Amino acid sequence: MHTKLKTTIQKYTDTHPLKEKFSWDFPLDDLPSAVVDLLPKSSAFENNIALKRCLKNHLKCNGYSMEYWIIQKWGGIQGFKKNSKNDNKITGLYDQVEKRSFSRDIFEVISSLSKVVSFLNPSEYAVYDSRAIFSLNWLLLKSGAIDIFFPIPAAMNTEIAKYNIETIIRLKCGEKRELFLDNKTAYFEYCNLLKKLSLEIWNDEERRRMPFYLEMLLFILGPQEIVGDIKKSISIDIGTTP
Repeated sequence: MHTKLKTTIQKYTDTHPLKEKFSWDFPLDDLPSAVVDLLPKSSAFENNIALKRCLKNHLKCNGYSMEYWIIQKWGGIQGFKKNSKNDNKITGLYDQVEKRSFSRDIFEVISSLSKVVSFLNPSEYAVYDSRAIFSLNWLLLKSGAIDIFFPIPAAMNTEIAKYNIETIIRLKCGEKRELFLDNKTAYFEYCNLLKKLSLEIWNDEERRRMPFYLEMLLFILGPQEIVGDIKKSISIDIGTTP
């Protein structure tokens, strides 16, 4: 793995300890009592870790009620309503994740659907969140670790939405070649990269095996640290016509 990328991420693990910085909380409404009983309720970070461990057995049943809870309540995406169209997308997700190739309609809502598979198999999959992808693409660009990047979901965070990382990549790398991974395989390449990086940057065995820890770090870095780094790193000089 590229030394500069590894070193940069390791610095962030020191300055942004997840137990203190990861504050994504979720309601306990509509969770099975057996799941609620397993949550430590000590911090948002600890609750999320516990939830990753105990929710798998409650998926693929009861009309996808837990899948919708993950997307709507845990993920905060209220627009993904329960209906036959979205039921079919969840069914398609389960079918296609095994084939490791996503159709266009599945990838169009990957921010929502990847939340589900991150609970289905947390040692294999992570959430393909706009904040995490924003952070990762910038770190890849700045370090020169790889020369192809990840398609970027629409950003819900207002700070990230102000800075179009795709435009920055194209201005830096030009238009002469394909700069972004194909939608069919981008999610799986993303998970593979997180797993490889996790082995490099973490010392703790649990974190080395579970890519969602790194996804958590990328998620919290985006709105402030990565945006701040972009502001410091980029200047634009627009020439004027004499």
